[in-house]
Amino acid sequence: STWRRSTPRPDLDVIVSTTLTGSNADIIGEALASVVAHVDRCIVIDTGAKDDTLEVARRVAGDKLVVREFPWKNDFAAARNFALQAAAEAGATWAVTVDTDERLVFGSGFDLRKELARHARSTVLLVSDEAGTYAKERIVRLPASVRWNGPTHEVLEGQRIGASETLTGVRFRELPKDPQALQRKFQRDVAILKKYVKQHARDPRWFYYLGASHHDLGEYAAAIDAYRTCAELGGWPEQGAWACYRAAECCGKLGRWGEAIHLCAAGLAVRPSTAELAWLAAFASYKVGRHEDALAWSHMSIANGLFEGKGASFARIGFRNPVALYEGPYDVQRWAWKALGHAAAAAAAERKYEEARRAREAANGPA
Repeated sequence: STWRRSTPRPDLDVIVSTTLTGSNADIIGEALASVVAHVDRCIVIDTGAKDDTLEVARRVAGDKLVVREFPWKNDFAAARNFALQAAAEAGATWAVTVDTDERLVFGSGFDLRKELARHARSTVLLVSDEAGTYAKERIVRLPASVRWNGPTHEVLEGQRIGASETLTGVRFRELPKDPQALQRKFQRDVAILKKYVKQHARDPRWFYYLGASHHDLGEYAAAIDAYRTCAELGGWPEQGAWACYRAAECCGKLGRWGEAIHLCAAGLAVRPSTAELAWLAAFASYKVGRHEDALAWSHMSIANGLFEGKGASFARIGFRNPVALYEGPYDVQRWAWKALGHAAAAAAAERKYEEARRAREAANGPA
């Protein structure tokens, strides 16, 4: 496809969306429809569509559509780098990633061009998911000074410290996959990442996502091992702490609550501001009948949470559990106080629980 509309004014940024697609005729239309009004072009990277995917894209994007072909190599990073190159060759200033199973959700009256102009010093902008639990690198300034790496769970490398921010006023939503599709995806990722970690044995990132793939398959013991390796290798503290959190979750699935407490403590040594770790340690303590410990851990969680704590003062890119940051610690407290026979304290914790829950829903929407 070629660009047939008039070229945007030279004093304005040119914004394009990029979408990788195979045979996705059933979902690509809504993906493009969610962004088409906010961009100058919609670049679709055809990795081998066998159905009428491109016809659907053309109906939605009209003369904004640009199609480029890239034979699939079982490597998401390679395809994403090709998309950035195609966007730059199309004269774009910004590339907005929208996968076929994603939908961008813009706030009322949101002007993407004006917002991007306000981030003139940024090379990468992140977009949060609808629940506010994590953010993805979804907008890249061109020509790109960054590059995707990794065959799956790919990472955007080359970002300068302080050169990426989270864009407010827009979020993304991912379509749910049916159980069979999810199972195939997780099995594919485990197979890819088992090979990849052998070649990159000192890089914690790939062990984290190997753990996540085992976790999603319900292979909790294997997930714990991979998460532990991620944390032990060091690297990005936020990810290392969260690896401990996820490993502790897996321990809970296996009934290994004492081990979960130790993992949470190890994660707090990596990144003390991770309030979710203290909350999970509180919950694990309650599960093993250590009620006073549960109260102590819950107070730590509150101190670094987002309801009555200082959580907002700690920079954070992703990896969060909103419930743990708001009402979770009070939930533990109300049950711990009941177990200790303190009805008044339990009732006070119940009231705080409800206040914090309402505050979370006001900030992020229902869980």
